[in-house]
Amino acid sequence: MKRGYTWIALTGTLLAGGLLLAAATESAARSPGAPRHAAHPFYISVCQVDHNPDTGALEMSFRIFMDDLELALESMGTERLHLGTERETEKADLYIGRYLARHVVIEINGRRASIAFLGKEVDPDAIWCYVEVKNIPVLESMTMTNTLLLETYEDQVNLVHVSANGQKKSLLFSQQQVTQTLDF
Repeated sequence: MKRGYTWIALTGTLLAGGLLLAAATESAARSPGAPRHAAHPFYISVCQVDHNPDTGALEMSFRIFMDDLELALESMGTERLHLGTERETEKADLYIGRYLARHVVIEINGRRASIAFLGKEVDPDAIWCYVEVKNIPVLESMTMTNTLLLETYEDQVNLVHVSANGQKKSLLFSQQQVTQTLDF
C-alpha cells in the first residue's frame, strides 16, 4: 500500500509542477490582446480536500483553469461569464456552484453528501473554487465521482489530494476512472 501511495504522491507532485510551469509559460507567452480562451498544453484541475474534525466539515478547494471552466459553462448554455473582470455576470457564482455540484459527487461514510459552494477567487489564469460539506464529525470513507471538464476535454485529468485523520492520500480522475473510494 505504501508503494501505491508513493506513486500517487509522486504523480501528483509532477502534475502539479507541470501545471505551474504551463501556467507560467502561458502567461509569459500571452500578449495583452490575446483571446481569453488561449490554449494550454494540457488540461488539469487540482483539488485539496481537508477534513476538519473541530468543525465537522469537509473543506474543499478546486484550482481550475479559468478559460476551461468558462468554456464548459458556455457550452452548457450559460451566458459569457467574464470571470475576474469588471464585466463578470452577477450569476457567475450560481453557475459555478451548480456546475461543481453536478460534476463532483461525494459519499461520506456510505451516505451521499450535499456540497455547498462558498465562493471563488480569481488569479490571472485560474480560478479557486471553495466548497464545503457540513456535518461530518468522523470521516471513515469517502467515495468521490469527479467529472470536472471531462465533457469538454477528452484528456482532462483531475487530481485530488485528501487530508483526514492524520493521513494524506491522492486520487487521479480521468475519462477512464471517474469514481474512486478512500478508506481512513
